[in-house]
Amino acid sequence: MYKDYQALIEAKLSIKKAPSRAVVAGADDDHVLEAVFAAQSKGYVHPVLVGDQQAVERIVRALGFQDRSHTMIHCDAGSNPSAIAVKLVREEQGDFIIKGRLETRDLLKPILNKETGLNKSGFMTHFGLMQIKGYHKLLAMSDCAVIPHPTLAEKKQIIGLGVQSLRKLGYEKPVVGALCAVETVSDKMPETVEAEKLQKMAEAGEFGNAVIMGPISFDLATRKESAIIKGYEMPYAGEVDMLLVPQMVTGNVMSKIWNADPENILAGCLVGADVPIVLTSRSASMIEKLHSILLCNMLSA
Repeated sequence: MYKDYQALIEAKLSIKKAPSRAVVAGADDDHVLEAVFAAQSKGYVHPVLVGDQQAVERIVRALGFQDRSHTMIHCDAGSNPSAIAVKLVREEQGDFIIKGRLETRDLLKPILNKETGLNKSGFMTHFGLMQIKGYHKLLAMSDCAVIPHPTLAEKKQIIGLGVQSLRKLGYEKPVVGALCAVETVSDKMPETVEAEKLQKMAEAGEFGNAVIMGPISFDLATRKESAIIKGYEMPYAGEVDMLLVPQMVTGNVMSKIWNADPENILAGCLVGADVPIVLTSRSASMIEKLHSILLCNMLSA
């Protein structure tokens, strides 16, 4: 269990190793450059900046980072910097990708290319890891950015990738709560039926050494006191490591509500591709971008 991001960083990034090569696709972005150079100052990454050289170097100078070690890869106007980033990763010159100043669809198109891309598994999802005021440890959350209405099969894949990511961070037995409005199964609420099926899959060993609880409401998943009051007897109630949201909008709304509190730290990335990908909103703060970079760094090891 990691109480907060600092505990995770100390556990996973204190080990001396060569800095990861963080490839920024569309590097002419102030907040992204601040974040990647902040990560570099801690010794975690080496920035590989892909974009219009003049525009990128102008921002680098304005931010005072011109003397910092970095690699500059020029991208001609009209070319997609993500295509260059993907090529660098395939040539083992980059360890993960960061979305800079470009549209998400332009970032993903070269990644999803069946012949030259980075999506051999054929499935990607968003993995969030959050430090939320009031919860006693870091809390992961499933897709709030990619798959709008996941099917049962897709939820199984989402959980699989989420559990895999948590194991990379050091979790031996991840606990996942399949969120629903209630903790009882009802045919009128299909997500509760699917949550029960996912729990049974976990009990049958389909996710390895992991626990799935579902259906379960948010209060029971995150507060032991609520579980006791309601007579919910699952032993891991109040101790979830990851929330599986029933659909994208649920996670999106929850994360934006949490993000409004400056004491919370939210970070996220795409997992399932050959390398993790930092995918944050253009409006995301430098702190969110920094922790997303650190998360990708840990997952790319």
